[in-house]
Amino acid sequence: MKKIFFILTNLIFLSRSVFAADCSSLQITPEIELTSSFGKLTGIYDKNKEEISALAEQLNSIEHGLFASGLSTVNIDFDVSLEAEAVKVDEKTYCIIPAKIKLFLGLTNPTIYLSKELQAGSCEYNVVLYHEQVHHQINVATLEYYLPLFKDAAEKLSKKIPPMKTGTLDNNKEKISQMTVEFNQKLLPLVNYIKKEIIKQQQRLDNPQNYKFESKLCQKN
Repeated sequence: MKKIFFILTNLIFLSRSVFAADCSSLQITPEIELTSSFGKLTGIYDKNKEEISALAEQLNSIEHGLFASGLSTVNIDFDVSLEAEAVKVDEKTYCIIPAKIKLFLGLTNPTIYLSKELQAGSCEYNVVLYHEQVHHQINVATLEYYLPLFKDAAEKLSKKIPPMKTGTLDNNKEKISQMTVEFNQKLLPLVNYIKKEIIKQQQRLDNPQNYKFESKLCQKN
């Protein structure tokens, strides 16, 4: 379960004068502020196995055997906002450049579902609970690994944002929104790559060999 939100707000104009032939000659070095969250893990225990399986099917996250009694879900959110600086070139020309870019990439609403048909404290209950907790730990660890790489890539891409030329400091919100959307589009492939990596890491847990191994934990000799 994944969501992406775009924030096109916080548009602040600062003014300074420079000697420049045109806007394209300006050096772009915006400040990048990256924040993240791993969310607060919650548990839902009032659904039966059939209801959990139906939810898993909707999310294309079907598990098998004993582990169909559990499910781990999370949202991956991405937000961006941009503060702009208006650089005065001459009396009739301003260049709008990004001064600060705020990014959020994080996990929200991490949730573990356990079937109400599992007996709390039983071996099966504990094994399924542990399995779903590991799913959450994989989400956290994978995102944590990629955050510094994501910020580094964002810093490099931000320097390539083209300045926008304008003759006035009024009514430039649309230009800033366009600048923000274009930066968004440059970052989305990176966000999607991180999502795919999280799914790939999850698949290492959800495979026949691991299911077989974990299921044996509750077999009596």
